Amino acid sequence: MRIGLIVSTFPPYQGGMGNMAWSYALGLSRRGHDVEVFCPAVRGGLERELDAPFAIRRLRPWVRFRNSAFIPQLAVRMGGFDAVNLHYPFYGGAEAIFALKTIKGKKLPLVVNFQMDNFGAGAAGLAFKANAAVLTTRLLSAADKVIVTSADYAAHSAAALAYEKFPAKFAAIPPGVDRTRFNPGPKDQSLLGKYGISAGEKVVLFVGGLDRAHAFKGVGFLLEAWRSLEPGRARLLIVGRGDLRDSYRRTAERLGLGRSVIFADPVGPVELPAYYRLADLFVLPSTDSSEAFGIVLIEAMACGVPVLAADLPGVRSVVESGRNGFLFGAREAGDLLDKARPILINEKLRRSLSAGAREIAASLYDQEKIWDRVDAVFREVAGG
Repeated sequence: MRIGLIVSTFPPYQGGMGNMAWSYALGLSRRGHDVEVFCPAVRGGLERELDAPFAIRRLRPWVRFRNSAFIPQLAVRMGGFDAVNLHYPFYGGAEAIFALKTIKGKKLPLVVNFQMDNFGAGAAGLAFKANAAVLTTRLLSAADKVIVTSADYAAHSAAALAYEKFPAKFAAIPPGVDRTRFNPGPKDQSLLGKYGISAGEKVVLFVGGLDRAHAFKGVGFLLEAWRSLEPGRARLLIVGRGDLRDSYRRTAERLGLGRSVIFADPVGPVELPAYYRLADLFVLPSTDSSEAFGIVLIEAMACGVPVLAADLPGVRSVVESGRNGFLFGAREAGDLLDKARPILINEKLRRSLSAGAREIAASLYDQEKIWDRVDAVFREVAGG
């Protein structure tokens, strides 16, 4: 089967949408499909294309804006595919696919991955709202199948109206985690030494984008909360890249958190599992429903790390309170601290949550099992 996969961001840029698209392309390729990825060209270009068992077509945008780009030429590149997979939102790309679907109808089998809502202030926020009002429901209603990370998120997002009208079109399939890479293990002593973390100190880990597009990850909120935690023998390790990194570092210094907060050096995909294994607790402090799931949660869980996450639609489907971690009220620093302290000081509780995290990662989020479910959707849409 030939599958055209369309996404607004793609590795080497690190973000949940692009990483999920990479996983889809990899899994579908390994199940015998001929996959071509279409995405905007990287600013400044690449020295060499990524090594992958599928084709990557980086198209030159007519206009760029944030993490999206106007690429109307997508419409003429979709010929000859047995199925098209659009990862949405993709401002400037989704419109071309919607127009093509409207024209071709059943001749263009379309699977839409509805990944997230977008929120923002000012003109950007108004544009996001207008796009959701005008396009989202129409696009999802036109699709042959819509994949969401959870039914909870579908019911509490811009997808809700289409979900209510056409529930049979929706398939709730979460992201998967590669448990051959993300698995428990001892703390890397060289990394502990590199960051000056002593043997008796607990490590609380955050992993995520530190750019404006990922401001909803809540790093500023987390730093404010960390000051109130009075961590003592705990360190906050922040892993990520982006144009807000220096701003967050200055905030930590202003709050007097110089030693207790560590901004890691750039970490690549190969090194990332070792950073999860340093952690005694993983925290996802996202502040709004732009966070639909949190792939980092299941990566941490697969490494046996208890998780603490904001109680948001979709995200709350990952955390089973008391079994693999706890939820706290979004933007509620006091609740975050009340949930974090017992995990950091109670070794028995931490071990129990660690075991639960591993069990849930294995039973619900194993990458191979997820790929089988994704493969079944595409075979159904393409007629078997």
